[in-house]
Amino acid sequence: MLRVSQMAEVSTQSGSVAALDTETGAARAVATLGLMLFLSMVPVTLLVAPLKELVGVRYGAGSFWTHSFMSINMVGAILASPLIALLSDSGAVRRRVASVALAADAVLLSAMNVAPSLKWLLLLRFFEGAAHILAISTLMAIAAGWATDSRRGRTMGIVGSAMMLGTACGTRLGGEVWKHLPGSVFLVSGLISVAASAVVLFLVREAPGTDRPRRSIRDVAALLRTRGALLVAYAYAFVDRFCVGVVVSTLVLFFADVHGLEPAARGRLLVLFLVPFALLVYPAGRLADRIGRAWPLAAGSALFGVVFGAYGYASTEAMALLMVLSGVVSAVMFAPNLALCADLAPAEGRGAAFTGFNIAGSVGFLLGPLAGGLFYAAAARHMAEASAYRLTFLATGATEVLCAAVTLPFLLRLRRRGMTR
Repeated sequence: MLRVSQMAEVSTQSGSVAALDTETGAARAVATLGLMLFLSMVPVTLLVAPLKELVGVRYGAGSFWTHSFMSINMVGAILASPLIALLSDSGAVRRRVASVALAADAVLLSAMNVAPSLKWLLLLRFFEGAAHILAISTLMAIAAGWATDSRRGRTMGIVGSAMMLGTACGTRLGGEVWKHLPGSVFLVSGLISVAASAVVLFLVREAPGTDRPRRSIRDVAALLRTRGALLVAYAYAFVDRFCVGVVVSTLVLFFADVHGLEPAARGRLLVLFLVPFALLVYPAGRLADRIGRAWPLAAGSALFGVVFGAYGYASTEAMALLMVLSGVVSAVMFAPNLALCADLAPAEGRGAAFTGFNIAGSVGFLLGPLAGGLFYAAAARHMAEASAYRLTFLATGATEVLCAAVTLPFLLRLRRRGMTR
């Protein structure tokens, strides 16, 4: 009896060690993916702070076309979405797909440095958007594969935090690169992207059991059609990225036109938004695992809308405080939405689900700069420049409040049905 008891104890200890090893391996894999997503976001966000100089001044472009530079890449991503969804669910080749996509992103970013005209610049930006969304959709799908049900919020919180840290660093670095190497912003972006491509190829690992046969585009489309609940997560992705599109275009131009700030100063203000966002996404993910997705998502969205509407009324000093507050509430709503998407996605179609998530965000990011530019231009015909910006920010913030009000009943219904936490 003693021998049997000892054998059972050894077996239990072995199982505990194996589980611990598995958990440690998953943590390392997710941390590596976080680093890769960080590196993937830096190159494209390098272009935000010097937007006016890179497009408006360099090519003599008006406000609408300067805004369009921050949208045209999303058109490429949207049109390529069926192919992106197919490739991001291609099982064991995901790592290679992400690496090739980042390499293509590097080539396209570098080519923008020698674009002879605004038309060529926008064409390159169009294809760059498809390559970049393919890379991050694939990396996010790999990360979701490592997330267990009980740790999904924090896992996707790490993913979101890494992406926001990359955005913060890229935005801040962009202002400094323009200050010291104004002719090399696109080249620096390309170098970082090609480095990310190489690191992905050698360090990223898939979760066990992710080898699957390739699926047709028709299968991917059918998956998205049958998962109607994903539309709630997609609605938030759309509205949130719509507002971000206004931030990286209209708000950046507002800093330049009304506050008279140089690119480096614009970058510093945006970092005050992005760093709290990045640092708090992971704690927000843990909170979503404890109290659920519905209330943090809806309350964070509504509060962000209120803060957004206040941008046009703030002095330069007060704007710094609003940027910090924006980052805090953005984290509160972003992590639960990532977790919600992972909750609602079937294991065999997470790549497609996150592609849909990113495409919804891409449509929002596409329309944000365009809507912001058109709304501002129309308002500026009838009122002063500062008042036109103020009205644009109020209208944009209202979309967040409306989204929260409309979707909260659906979120609570999903929770009651046990489809999400």
